[in-house]
Amino acid sequence: MVDGEHPAILRIGGMRDLGNERQSHVQWIEEMVLAEGDELHLTLASVDEATLPTEDVATDSEEHLAAQAEYEMELAENPPQPTKLERQRPSASLQLAVGAEPPIVASFGADGELLSLGATWNSWRPERFYLSLSSCSCEQAIAKQGGKDWFKGHVTQGETVVVRING
Repeated sequence: MVDGEHPAILRIGGMRDLGNERQSHVQWIEEMVLAEGDELHLTLASVDEATLPTEDVATDSEEHLAAQAEYEMELAENPPQPTKLERQRPSASLQLAVGAEPPIVASFGADGELLSLGATWNSWRPERFYLSLSSCSCEQAIAKQGGKDWFKGHVTQGETVVVRING
């Protein structure tokens, strides 16, 4: 996310198949603050052993079920309301370079309050991951409606993605 208290926040997590129709939420980075000028270099690589997650919570565990019930109750009592965010960094942007393509600079539009970059990989297509960069308003995010798509596509093994946080 871009334009909160910090220039950007990085989160890395996902889901893990435990077998017997069980899954768990895994997390490697819960919240890493990124500064203006920071760059992320993403390259899909094949490794013999993956880094263990810092958190691994089964979706059928007491811990997860209690947290989910608390979340549902909070949503019922205080449904999310669209509010106009006061931009702390109105000129913030993300610069995205995929392979040899010219860089894309995603910024806030007239109604865009959030910038989001997502990368999704799964074991069904291990040779590539899906990458999307978009901006939207809080209202669009709550309604799960699209905003502006800056980039959508696949990145294959060996290609490098460079993301730069601009202030």
